[in-house]
Amino acid sequence: MKEQEIKETLNDIKDLMERSQKVLYIDGASGVVAGLWALIGAAVVSFWIYGSFSPLWGAWVNPIRKADWSTFFIVAGVCTVVFGAAFKTVWEMSKRRAERESMEFKLDAGSRHLLGKFFTVMVVGGLACLTPLFNGLWNMVPGVMLVFYGLAMVIISPIALKVSIMKYIGYTDIVLGIAALAFAPWGIMFWAIGFGIIHIVWGIWFHIRFDGKK
Repeated sequence: MKEQEIKETLNDIKDLMERSQKVLYIDGASGVVAGLWALIGAAVVSFWIYGSFSPLWGAWVNPIRKADWSTFFIVAGVCTVVFGAAFKTVWEMSKRRAERESMEFKLDAGSRHLLGKFFTVMVVGGLACLTPLFNGLWNMVPGVMLVFYGLAMVIISPIALKVSIMKYIGYTDIVLGIAALAFAPWGIMFWAIGFGIIHIVWGIWFHIRFDGKK
């Protein structure tokens, strides 16, 4: 009997440790939805600039069709809406997941520290994006955003999740950002891959790896 109780206690401890690996009880499905928001945003910007919902095809047949102030507001507005919608999605879905598991959802000291580091890098990245936008170089913005987002992910990975995929997502986005800067006319395509497809793949992996166990 005592041996059985010890096993149950060890299982409880193991389950608690696995849960502690997921800051704010992140829901894998929220990563998929966030990725879809990014793909929608990329399609909107691509249609405005190239007249095609496909950034790859649009940049190929009609490179840099628009680079005026209307483009500035469209790009800045879409990026702001996509980021806000994605963050809201992750927050709300993670909150509902915590409630389903009867766990308290709150911003403790560790979570505030994580979010502080993340948003510091993202704010600096957002300000860095203003320079190419003000100079009509909107096609450089996707690369700058990817590089700073990747840096933010790498920086918070040691305290965000005790799984290596966070760090690798960051490195992948940094590489995609550099590629987007090197091949600027196809910047939106790299943006769609980095913020859209990568997050969808990550969300599916996370759901299978963690959520699927429940």
